[in-house]
Amino acid sequence: MSKLSLPDKTFLEAVLGMSGGYVLDLTNTSFAQLFDDLAIDIYEDKYAEYGVSKANKLRTLWKIGSDFQVASTLGTLADYIEAKQAAPGSSGLREKITEDQIAKIRRIAAELDGAPSTGMGQTTSDGDVADPTPAIFTTEATVLKNKIQIEIHGDIYNHIGQYLATGDYFHAVEESYKLVPGKLREITGKEKASDAFNNSAQNTAHYEALFGKATSANDAEADFFRGIGYLHLGVQHLRNEKAHTPATPLEPNLAVHYISLASLAYDLITRYVSEDTIKELEDLVLAKRQSYRTASSFYRDFEDGKWLRNLTLPAKLQSSAVRKVLKTKWLEEADFTRSYDHSNIVLMRLELVVDELTEADLDRFAGSADKGLVRQ
Repeated sequence: MSKLSLPDKTFLEAVLGMSGGYVLDLTNTSFAQLFDDLAIDIYEDKYAEYGVSKANKLRTLWKIGSDFQVASTLGTLADYIEAKQAAPGSSGLREKITEDQIAKIRRIAAELDGAPSTGMGQTTSDGDVADPTPAIFTTEATVLKNKIQIEIHGDIYNHIGQYLATGDYFHAVEESYKLVPGKLREITGKEKASDAFNNSAQNTAHYEALFGKATSANDAEADFFRGIGYLHLGVQHLRNEKAHTPATPLEPNLAVHYISLASLAYDLITRYVSEDTIKELEDLVLAKRQSYRTASSFYRDFEDGKWLRNLTLPAKLQSSAVRKVLKTKWLEEADFTRSYDHSNIVLMRLELVVDELTEADLDRFAGSADKGLVRQ
């Protein structure tokens, strides 16, 4: 396991343009070839722990690869960036990467071997004995003794990553606590939790927008919804405290606890996707498929991913929580026994949420597709 630190990962994610599932402008083929030169089969199953996009495969390598493998990869990526930007007649990369940024990539690679880990809440004392098989939870968290490594909500991380990269934990926490009421306002029209849920977390007026149902189904669900209200009330008051406190250094482990709370509050109100949003996306995909006059033109664009380039997608699709809900729905509905056109639409839908697909999803998906091919 490499010792690549969280600040370095955050910097690399931004410079390599990984937020959309990509790595620079590498295609699947050139991405595989880059790793072939390093004697790494990046499309091996073990590198799909976080998903099958190029960005997720690289993230998995950072997690399970050796320091030497990660350092070699970073050095090769730096070489590629320099060559791409210097090549005569080349249009370069989508976003210019500066010489200082390239130098920092090389410095991270050079310092990686033997560098102490600075990952928040992930250090291990000399007396600790690592369990070779940490417990894996569906929340994408790993547990080793009293050390927990979790994946915070993608929307939260994308917003605060710049602060984590520089060790500015105070503003990382402060900004994460701004994002939660912002999302609450977007969904309910009320920014304050005390207005959306009331001070005793018993207001049900916004349950339809938040949870997809106007009333809870039973007492247990009522308690759960009320608990979410109290969680948001807690975020509201903690945010008020941070807003009236001068910026001071914040201990990283404490910052992680604060950010995790914000991530949980944000996640629990973004799991519901309205029927209108689902219909908008499905109609968009259907219209795009029908815009192709021939099957060959569609397959050519689909193979290269070009069909997505001029597509204007709803802003809600940027949320990983929304993508996960859509992924689950579309996988459950996937039917490859109907027709080739319908199968194409299924594949197009899943490409919209490809970053959320796991190895288990792919296995299930492959089995359904094989059955469909036999029937068709």
